[in-house]
Amino acid sequence: MTTLALPSRSTRLAAPVAYAGAALYVALLAVLHLVQPHMIHEATISKYALGRDGWLLQAAFVAAGVGYAGVARLASGRTALALWLTAAAFVVMGTFRIDAVGPNRITSVHGALHTVAFFLVVLLVHPLMIALRNRFDAPAVRWIAFGAPVLVVAGFVLPGITGALIFRAWTLALVAWVVLAARELDARA
Repeated sequence: MTTLALPSRSTRLAAPVAYAGAALYVALLAVLHLVQPHMIHEATISKYALGRDGWLLQAAFVAAGVGYAGVARLASGRTALALWLTAAAFVVMGTFRIDAVGPNRITSVHGALHTVAFFLVVLLVHPLMIALRNRFDAPAVRWIAFGAPVLVVAGFVLPGITGALIFRAWTLALVAWVVLAARELDARA
C-alpha cells in the first residue's frame, strides 16, 4: 500500500502568499497614485518613496518581494534560487530609498543599494521569465516574458507621461507574472 505524500504547510501557503504579495503591491501602488497624483509624470515609481507617503511604496516593494518568495517556494533548483534572489532584491528596494536626484546620479549608500537592487531585479527576472516561458500553459506568461523587457526600456526612454505609464505597466507585468506562475506551479504541486 502506498501513501500519498501531502505537501508541506509552507508549500500549501506559498501560492496564497504569492497572490497576497502581488495584490498588496497593486493596492499600495494604486493608493500611492491617489495620494500623490502630482508624481504620475515621474518615469520611475521609486521617487514616490521620497514623499511624505513614501512608506507606501517601500511597503509595496516588500510586498512584491513576498510575492516572488511565494513563487520561489513552489519552484526548485536554479529557478528557485533566481526567484529568491529577485525577492531579496525587491525587499532591498523597499528597505532603501532612491536618491532625490534619481537613478542617474547616486549620492548616498541607501540610493546606491536601491538602484543596485532595481538592476538586480531587471537582470534576474527577465531572463528567468524568458527561460521559463514554455513551461507554463498560460499564453499571458509568454507575452509577459517578451513584453516586460520592452516595457521597462520604453518606460525609461519615452518622455513624459507616456514613459511613466509604460513603466508602471512594466511593474504590473512583473506581479501579474507572479500570479500566473504561482497558479500553475501550485496546480502541479
